[in-house]
Amino acid sequence: MSFSLKEIGLRPGESVLVYGVGNVGRQDDGIGIRLVESLETDARNACSEGDGARRPAFEANYQLGIEDALLLSVFDVVLFLDASCERVSTIPFSVRPVGLSDEIAFTTHAMGFSSVLSICEELYGRRPRAFLVAVSGYEWGISEELSPRARVNMDEAFTSLSVMLRACCRPQGASSCAAG
Repeated sequence: MSFSLKEIGLRPGESVLVYGVGNVGRQDDGIGIRLVESLETDARNACSEGDGARRPAFEANYQLGIEDALLLSVFDVVLFLDASCERVSTIPFSVRPVGLSDEIAFTTHAMGFSSVLSICEELYGRRPRAFLVAVSGYEWGISEELSPRARVNMDEAFTSLSVMLRACCRPQGASSCAAG
C-alpha cells in the first residue's frame, strides 16, 4: 500500500522526526542519509521556532537499533527515509505506513522499522504514526557518489518533503501541513 505525502496528514504542532537510514559508502544506499542532511539544512534555514512553531527533528544512522525505540517515543510522527532497491519501481519515491511487527526481531547488525516501532510501544507505551519514504536507487557499489538516476529521485523526494515540512513550521493553529 502506497500513500502520497498529502495522505500522511501532518498537523501543525505535531512533533515530527525525520530519520534517514543508509550507508553513504555504498552509492545509492546513502540516499536516506543524504536526504535527511539536505532536509535538516533546509528546515534550519526556513523554519523559525518562534511564535509557537515547531521545527522537525532530524536523525541519521547507518542502521536502526533497539535504542531508537526511546527516540521514537517522544514524537507524534516519524518519517523514515531509506533507499529502495525494488527493480519494478518506476516512481522516484513511495510512501508507506509502517505498522507494528508481529514479532520483535533484531540482531547485533540491524532492526527493521516495524520492530523498532513495536519496541517503542511495548517499552514506552507510545506509538507514533510512522511512514517509510523509500527513494528508488539503482547502484550499490563501493563509492560515496549517488548514481545519476538516484540523485534525480532524491531531489524529487527532497522537493516534496521540503514543502510538507516547511508547512509544519507554521505556528499552531495555522493551516495544515499537507504537501501540495
